[in-house]
Amino acid sequence: MKNIVVGLLLMWSTQVWAQTDLEVIEQAYATFGAGDAEGWAVLHTDDFVWTIFGDLPQSGRRVGTQSVIDEVLGVFPAHWPALSFETIETFRADDVVFVHTRMKADGMDTESLHMFRLRDGKIAAFTAFDDTDSMRRSMVD
Repeated sequence: MKNIVVGLLLMWSTQVWAQTDLEVIEQAYATFGAGDAEGWAVLHTDDFVWTIFGDLPQSGRRVGTQSVIDEVLGVFPAHWPALSFETIETFRADDVVFVHTRMKADGMDTESLHMFRLRDGKIAAFTAFDDTDSMRRSMVD
């Protein structure tokens, strides 16, 4: 009986403390926006893949969080110092979550669609479908 009670308590505590996929994504936006590279990185798998289409400084495909930290995280505040994201709506299909978001910065107010693929409670892939024309026009050099 003692083993059953301990097992049930462990299952309950794991479920209470485990983040939902949507909470992980919310935390990813929060840590990214705050420039918290370490906090952002722990939300992703070791083989994380980052993809942004277009021809902007952050565009391209990168593998691993350190690659994104080194080549992307600093790009956003340098070119869009007041960049912010506001979730409009979130859609989920199995292990994929789509976030329809509003992106704002000085001289920019547009929408985007971000696709997250999750695995084992972490983000395994991110793909952004951004309005690169609006982003390019509002870039600070």
